[in-house]
Amino acid sequence: MGNLPQDSGDALRLVRGLPGEVRLGEPLCHHTTFRIGGPAWCFFVPENREAFVEAISRARGEGIPWFVLGGGSNVLFHDRGFPGLVIATKGLLSLQANEEKFFAEAGVPLSALVSKGCSALAGIPGTVGGGLHMNAGTQAGSISRYVLSVEVLGHDGLPRRISVEECDFAYRSSRLQRLHLPVLGAEFTVPKVEATSTEELLWRRQSSQPVGLPSAGCIFRNPPNAPPAGWLIDRAGFKGARLGDALVSPKHANFICNLGRAKASEVLSLIERIREGVRRVFGVLLEPEIEIVWA
Repeated sequence: MGNLPQDSGDALRLVRGLPGEVRLGEPLCHHTTFRIGGPAWCFFVPENREAFVEAISRARGEGIPWFVLGGGSNVLFHDRGFPGLVIATKGLLSLQANEEKFFAEAGVPLSALVSKGCSALAGIPGTVGGGLHMNAGTQAGSISRYVLSVEVLGHDGLPRRISVEECDFAYRSSRLQRLHLPVLGAEFTVPKVEATSTEELLWRRQSSQPVGLPSAGCIFRNPPNAPPAGWLIDRAGFKGARLGDALVSPKHANFICNLGRAKASEVLSLIERIREGVRRVFGVLLEPEIEIVWA
């Protein structure tokens, strides 16, 4: 985790002079769709890409833990929070388009891409940066199908443009995620005609997923050469299972919902029980799709 910071003075010094909003001890539950997570040592919303790059470079240089947060739709923070710098991309909202392609910064909501014709992303609540990291998608396709290139911040602290092939996109994963490369933005193209309409995808989401309660989306990846994770969890007897205010959705067993005051520890315990139960019944080890940020 690097050098754990000690006081607020260190936090203010870390981002001093950078344009943006700084909050000390900001509750992370206010910034995730799970509505779970303790305070961040320092929560920073950079106004522009230069401040975003510099904040990460400073944290790297001082060995301070850092985490880039987009829409917070696929993440579980610890109840104790995060003992470092959380950099939110909500200020990186530039979207430049022409007739054939467009460039979107990391904080642009995926819904904005849908409005540009990327209908396979309909109903996904994340942002460009997070969506690219995990290759977010629906049954109609993933974000990678639209990508021409991605701009990342390299480990040397320099921005660089990489091709879609270099991103090594796979089912709910990418090289960006594996190498912890922060996304600055990406260039996209869209097909002239999509096989599935936005309206149909939104209807499927509303009818099959627990959209009325806080959650982080699907908890587990669908395993290869096996039935979907939701089917396995249901048949293993976990649909409707509850621990505190953490509930395995009765509507879709691959969702864990927050009934109001769920703790990260309760969610994690349910995840481990489900994994062990499915392994015991079916011999399949489920892998989490959400990002678990543990202190």
